[in-house]
Amino acid sequence: MIWRGERRKSAAGRRSQHVARPLTTAEPGLGARPAASALRLKMGGRCSSPLNGRQRRYLRGRADATMKNFVPYYRRQLGTALLRRVSGELDPQGKPAPQLLPRELRGPPDAALHEGLLSQYDGDSRSWQENYFILLGDFTLQWFESEEALRKGCEPRGSTALSGYLLLSSPSEYAESLGDLCQGLSDSAESRRIWKAALRDGIRYRSTELQRRDSLEAEAFLEAVRFYRQERGRYGAGDLLLGPEPEILGNVLMEDLLPVLRSQVLPSIGGSERRRRQLWLQFLQEVYALILSEIASEFEGFQKEKEKLQTELEKKIRPDLDQMLTLKDQIASKLQAAVQSPAESCCGRSVEPHLECVMEELMRPVSSGFEAVRSLFAQRVDEMIGLVRSSRVVVLQKELLMLGRTSWQPQVMHLCYEEADLYRESLRGLEERFGFRGVTSLVLGAQNLMQQLMENATHTFLQLSKQHLGQAAGRRRLTQMLGKVKERVLKKFDYDSSSVRKRFAQEWLVRIFLPFLLKHLESGCKLELPQYESFVFADFSGIINLENIYEETVLAVLLRAVGRVLAKASCCNRHNLYADGFSLPQSTEELLYEEMG
Repeated sequence: MIWRGERRKSAAGRRSQHVARPLTTAEPGLGARPAASALRLKMGGRCSSPLNGRQRRYLRGRADATMKNFVPYYRRQLGTALLRRVSGELDPQGKPAPQLLPRELRGPPDAALHEGLLSQYDGDSRSWQENYFILLGDFTLQWFESEEALRKGCEPRGSTALSGYLLLSSPSEYAESLGDLCQGLSDSAESRRIWKAALRDGIRYRSTELQRRDSLEAEAFLEAVRFYRQERGRYGAGDLLLGPEPEILGNVLMEDLLPVLRSQVLPSIGGSERRRRQLWLQFLQEVYALILSEIASEFEGFQKEKEKLQTELEKKIRPDLDQMLTLKDQIASKLQAAVQSPAESCCGRSVEPHLECVMEELMRPVSSGFEAVRSLFAQRVDEMIGLVRSSRVVVLQKELLMLGRTSWQPQVMHLCYEEADLYRESLRGLEERFGFRGVTSLVLGAQNLMQQLMENATHTFLQLSKQHLGQAAGRRRLTQMLGKVKERVLKKFDYDSSSVRKRFAQEWLVRIFLPFLLKHLESGCKLELPQYESFVFADFSGIINLENIYEETVLAVLLRAVGRVLAKASCCNRHNLYADGFSLPQSTEELLYEEMG
């Protein structure tokens, strides 16, 4: 589905000029949501019916089988993740304390982020249909027959959550992927910029919701998907892990189905090359919609069982925690004796020569993006201080409120986010060399960090400023105080950005190279795991898993190599990274207030 804008109206109700532009298309299957409501496949110029009963039964059977095969992996990883969390309570070794006051990104503060008329291309009628679109605060996109229908509270013609979409913002981009269906459109740069930024924000937020969720269930689910695919010889889930749980499992199933569909269905589609691509896209959307619906229903049904299982695991782990950890350490010691040497050899031969180069490629865009965030924060504070010199305190309060919304203003933040798009070109060679297919996830992850740093910086500034507003006598004193707050916040920002970049580089070096290592060690090491199964007590078999211990052993080898590269970068003062021994005073609100006098 693609859209082009006619005119737009902001959520605040201000109407802009009449414009037209191409907007977006949905990519099916791997990481995309179906966007059309009734899709049909045309073959040889004739309109065929939707999927027939036999095809639907086959796809439902495949979806059911995927869930049934996946659930045991999920159960095991719930036990493993819970053991890890409970043991972490006894020996917490968390991340370094941030200097900025952290604030969770719970979603945009506005109920509606953007709205306006767009022309929507309908694949069935092969024509443009004008609808009134609104992007809600939860990043759901709805469309209505007209603005009047929206105001009257009518049901929308359709809606979609923006997880997994690919945003194409020009006719040439769309023509390259599907065919030239976007000719003759006029452009408005301002409208295009605002819609593009808003939709990209929505796609990023909804696609990475699971990765940002700090929960036992999310951790276990993502690990289970990884192990499920690895059991089938597929290492490195990459961009398949974008979206909520049912979409991710739908992506995994589509990964299996696509080769079959290409060989059995694609050759039978007739018409011009452009039309064949369009019909193939529509067919895949229908297939994906069906399996997604089936998996979502099955996954919802598993929730009660999962809650019961977590309760049982909790009762089993806490009383026997010491015994479990001792047994796990004993097994890890035996595995280490067999695995560490070949893992170090493989890492030293095939990974370490590339670590520094890839680390540099990882650091450059995220460092530029963080610097853009820093500059934007300082610029907005300076503009506010300038207004204070000639305005009343009530204006300052309004400006402080607007400053606090900066991280949720995509049209303001987009210049920072664009720095991360450089990864799409700079890391292109990693797929061929190391099988890495997660560049989109990496880009979105870097943008999430930029947004979080802006949120923390503005939140810290607001807290300090509000504390001192009543104490400043006169505009001159007030502007001095705000300037002092800004400088202190920037120092905190610099420390946090250094820590975050190091964690970012470490995380993605692991994501890039660990699947590569595991794949190359499979024949020599992983196939030997069954001989250690007898060491795991039957009562602990759903909690202590050999595959996890084996991977932790390989991961430890890789982390030592990554640590040496990052330590070297810090010592050489590259990318403004603080050395590990550098520290600022602990950042608490009380201490910050004390620092401000």
